Amino acid sequence: MKNSVLFISMLLIAFLAAACASAPETPEAPLPEPEGFVAKRPLRGNYGVWYEIFVGSFYDSDGNGTGDLRGIIEKLDYLNDGNLASSTSLHVDGIWLMPIMPSPSYHKYDTTDYCAIDRAYGTMADFEALLAACRERGIKVIIDLAMNHTSIAHPWFRRAQAGDPKYLPYYSTSATKQSDKYYPLGFNNLYYEGVFWDQMPDLNFDHPDVKAEFEKIADFWLDKGVAGFRLDAVKHVYVDQAKGTDWLRWFTRYCKSKKADVYLVGEMWDTTGAILAFYESGVPSLFNFALAQKTGLIPQSVGTGNGQGFATAMVNLEKLIRERNPGAIDAPFISNHDIDRSADFFAGDLVRQKMAAALYLFTPGNPFIYYGEELGMRGSGRDENKRGPMIWSVRNRKGQTRGPWEMDYRWKPAAGLREQLADAASLPRFYIEAVKLKNRYPVTFYGVPALLPNTDRALAAYTLSADGVTVGVLHNLSAAEKTLPLPGAVRIGGFLAAQGGEPRLEGAALRLPAFSTVLVEM
Repeated sequence: MKNSVLFISMLLIAFLAAACASAPETPEAPLPEPEGFVAKRPLRGNYGVWYEIFVGSFYDSDGNGTGDLRGIIEKLDYLNDGNLASSTSLHVDGIWLMPIMPSPSYHKYDTTDYCAIDRAYGTMADFEALLAACRERGIKVIIDLAMNHTSIAHPWFRRAQAGDPKYLPYYSTSATKQSDKYYPLGFNNLYYEGVFWDQMPDLNFDHPDVKAEFEKIADFWLDKGVAGFRLDAVKHVYVDQAKGTDWLRWFTRYCKSKKADVYLVGEMWDTTGAILAFYESGVPSLFNFALAQKTGLIPQSVGTGNGQGFATAMVNLEKLIRERNPGAIDAPFISNHDIDRSADFFAGDLVRQKMAAALYLFTPGNPFIYYGEELGMRGSGRDENKRGPMIWSVRNRKGQTRGPWEMDYRWKPAAGLREQLADAASLPRFYIEAVKLKNRYPVTFYGVPALLPNTDRALAAYTLSADGVTVGVLHNLSAAEKTLPLPGAVRIGGFLAAQGGEPRLEGAALRLPAFSTVLVEM
């Protein structure tokens, strides 16, 4: 691997400048639960751990092979059973549902009706039942909203194709074919823009009626009880960055006028500089793509063992985000439905998957877990492979989905979720313990980060502080025990060991086991 010091330096400059085979079904005894009930401490506003779900691949409640909304209801205890002592629940605070609106495609990012539920996933009554069940557990729900474009089957587009003067200006059209992203409209020799493909015609937000339509759409879902929206493809609404920022400012302000604590998180898949510019819109969150993907800061830091570089870049980036938007909530993640699954980054290496999880879960903000990431699910190449079936058990196929039909890879693990939960050293148990530790110290969500003195390249050492509370977060990304002078440390608040060992606070020095994360009260 290339010289890692040079790599991290270059990365910092970039940040700041710019059906599965299984055995026959067998009855299973319930997994044991810990004794006693521990309720979670309340968090500020929209802070929390979030979980992304592709509904069609999650859990099938009716046996037709497709995941559905009722299936999510059946699995809510796994996502958050209300008991912080539980070792079989992820304890998430929010769910992001990938598109649930009617669409001709499996992924449903080309919408035909913005105020309905795709029948493959269930009914509006099912969605309302899901919202009610989530409220009982303190789980917020945001839904994907694809505003850049519709489906060609949307009534607006059909009417535009027919030359309807009301709907023709709803879309971005031209008298000439301006690029290979323009396609014949079929009316008056016009061309329509389709940045993604010809089945997704781009909307024209310069037209006030289009804005008015989406204000009504936001009203509809917020009245239903959603906490907010994940905004798809915000960089593509306008080519001009300033106009795009103004567009996002408009939608953010409108949603906040209807629901003061609305949570919006935008997909701005671009350079760090472009992401920072869009924070000036006042949007609560934007996904932190600098940390994610195989070439991102977290996978590279874990792969090279450069904890020091990670801490420096993360602290600097968080400072820049807060300068652009003091109320911003960073949204760290390492993979999603468009990116190769994180287990593939590390070729299935369990220790490195655990350390990558610790890095993004203890980055301040709202960490987003992609469904199955906590199992070590694999999938790369075509998008369908990245959205494969959640494997609940390899012994019992109840609720198992087929996944997208065009998948050309299927993950076939030796153990599904149920089998892994029975193993204290498994990846899902590591995720559970990490979230439990994070919940014990809410400052890890919203604290301001600052570097701790550290000369050891393998150590990521920083504090998170807010409201007079300071917690030290230390990650050891090496295979050797490390010692760090830590004056002011009061006690060890908790730790995560990716391959065993326990930390020790000896006077003013902290000893960290190999591949571990330690929280210290300061």
